[in-house]
Amino acid sequence: MLRHFAWLLPLLLLSSLSAQTAQAPQTARQALIEMFFGTAPNHLEKHLSDSTRNTFKRMSGEGGMSMLDEFSMFTNMTKAGGVKFETFDTGPTLLQAEEVEQNEKTEISVESDNLSGDEDEIELTLHITKKGNEQPLPFIPHFTFIMKTEADVWRLNEIRAEVRVPLADPEFLKNIERQNGKQNEQGAQLGMRVIIAAQTSYHSSHGTYACSLSSLMAKGQSNGSFADLATGKHGGYVYAISGCDGTQYKVVAEPEISDSGQRAFCSDESGAMRAASDGKATTCLSSGEAVSEQSFAGQRATAGAGATGPQIDVQSIANAKPQNTGAAPQGTRPMRVRVSQGVMQGMVISKVQPVYPADAKAARIQGSVVIAAIIGKDGNIQSERLMSGHPLLAPAAMDAVRQWKYRPYLLNGQAMEVDTQVTVNFTLSPN
Repeated sequence: MLRHFAWLLPLLLLSSLSAQTAQAPQTARQALIEMFFGTAPNHLEKHLSDSTRNTFKRMSGEGGMSMLDEFSMFTNMTKAGGVKFETFDTGPTLLQAEEVEQNEKTEISVESDNLSGDEDEIELTLHITKKGNEQPLPFIPHFTFIMKTEADVWRLNEIRAEVRVPLADPEFLKNIERQNGKQNEQGAQLGMRVIIAAQTSYHSSHGTYACSLSSLMAKGQSNGSFADLATGKHGGYVYAISGCDGTQYKVVAEPEISDSGQRAFCSDESGAMRAASDGKATTCLSSGEAVSEQSFAGQRATAGAGATGPQIDVQSIANAKPQNTGAAPQGTRPMRVRVSQGVMQGMVISKVQPVYPADAKAARIQGSVVIAAIIGKDGNIQSERLMSGHPLLAPAAMDAVRQWKYRPYLLNGQAMEVDTQVTVNFTLSPN
């Protein structure tokens, strides 16, 4: 008996060791993470049912991409765009992503993870913080991913989306109102810049300043999202020009609702802007605090000015140096301007052509990749961010654009950083 046990003991030990070293089966949560953030060629397809996968492949979307391509584009663009993110197999957080340039963080939290047999329901919710402060959303989104095992692989079976708007929650309403106030304030500053730029243009054409908004932003001469400035109202603010005799003027923007908590803004022919926290234009004119120049990234509008009605790029307005008339000190000029893609194309010194990705070429994928780029004072690309384009083409386009070289962009003889866009086209020759 002991002899038989002596033979069995090594076998039992080996069996125990093998069980300990065997890889633990993948959880539904790990499968979900692999779907969207995996690196293997089939990381997405692996976790879809055969019927879903075949249907998606047969359905074509924009640019000739299949639904399967579009389904995976978000994560591919995230990786190509340089967003820092980290995933977690366990704990209350599934993903943390950080947009360094915008100082913005996104967190996907796990509200619940209910495993029952071969089915697992994972409920997720979204949180966004900017500069350390959580950003209120107009609704609270919840997503439930239902995973089921098929041939020992967790596959995505269903997605449920729920939007909750707690209209009776005072804190929620307060946050939404605060966020709306910030947006209105930013819009008011842009509106003021439009008026200041229009006055500068009007003065250049007529030798005097316009003393009313209706004549400055004449009908048919203004367009875009600030067309209603001629009426004296825009985006929750009331605008007016006063103290004007043709050689000087004052312009104010006051909140339509007096107790909104929004600031009032004012300026004059110097172009320097001030603000009053009590929301009153009279306070702003008498003792307003200086408003530092801000870069309103991503916001563009047009407004007409003068007899010829030129279009005005609000990004350039926000970055432009105020006119110096001697009446007041100038504001501090920021060192970055927004310049159109067409203008910057003519300033390219050297352009590296992208290497056509073999996978894209084999799949006959072609199209355009649009990239937001910051060009340094020396003409070198400082940073780039993917805006649109096929996920198989985007990395090659961004690798090429990083190596482009431009002539320095000069404003009043001074080299400036440039915020612009770059488009890279991928075209295949006919078979």
